[in-house]
Amino acid sequence: MRIRVKAAAFIFFLSLSSLVLLPAQSVKLVRTINFLDSAKQKKSLKTFIFGRKKRKAVKPCAICRVNAEFICVTDSVNGAVLLIDKQGKIKKRITRVKGINFLAPVSACIDDRGSLYVADSAQGGVIRFNSNFRFEEVFIASLDRRITAISFAQGHFYCVDTQNHQVLCFDRLGQLKFSFGKRGISEGEFNFPTHIATDKKHIYITDAMNFRVQVFDFNGRFIRVFGSHGRGGGNFAKPKGIAVDSKGHIFAADAMFDNVQIFDKNGEFLYFFGGPGQQENRFWMPSGIMVDHDDTIWVADTYNHRLQIFRLVEETI
Repeated sequence: MRIRVKAAAFIFFLSLSSLVLLPAQSVKLVRTINFLDSAKQKKSLKTFIFGRKKRKAVKPCAICRVNAEFICVTDSVNGAVLLIDKQGKIKKRITRVKGINFLAPVSACIDDRGSLYVADSAQGGVIRFNSNFRFEEVFIASLDRRITAISFAQGHFYCVDTQNHQVLCFDRLGQLKFSFGKRGISEGEFNFPTHIATDKKHIYITDAMNFRVQVFDFNGRFIRVFGSHGRGGGNFAKPKGIAVDSKGHIFAADAMFDNVQIFDKNGEFLYFFGGPGQQENRFWMPSGIMVDHDDTIWVADTYNHRLQIFRLVEETI
């Protein structure tokens, strides 16, 4: 049933979007990092003696650049945080810190000092690691919150609290400075917000069950909103990850359409790429998006167990 419904939705979406779709070559696939083989353990003395323990294949949820050498990938399905190198090889896999199991690590960010922060939505908190990817402390802990996304900007940490339909701002000590938003459908209100992105001036929030993206300044003042429920270009069905490049393009993943939509800095729909499938340039419930320092677009293709990396071809925009 799901396949038939998704196929019908995608066909209708494609028919409407084709009126404004730019040429297909406007987005180019750079490479793919496949995690299916990560379920197999390498041969070692330990595996020779005790046998190999079968691991679940990685389902990437969120992506965060740690430094020039490594990227952090969270796997909320399997409760793991991964450190991968430039080739996509898993260098470190963390499922437990100081007696605490990761239950649903859904987001990660780096501050200006190189420390890594991982938000675990099921724990209601944020874990901090140092620049060497070693545990430092439980940075934020609150059972009455469900923090599903985190971003560092302007010396503060902005967190999405899905459970309470708001955005929280913390200082470097983990102290709450202010919050904004409440449940509702008006401008500045949320209905299960889930993801966040920041640039030099703005905060972008995926307001999931209102099927839109809202934009704020760093004091929580409302700027604009774009997107709505539907099947056409600029509409959303199950919006998730969001990211912004250096030129102001806004990228939003939709797990129902299995694609990524691109908007200009004013929230005007430009085009989309992707669609349901397991081939390259296709997605299966994409979740997180990261725009790297060179403006490459990293998409967590969650149920295809991979990351796909793209680049905009400027002359077609």
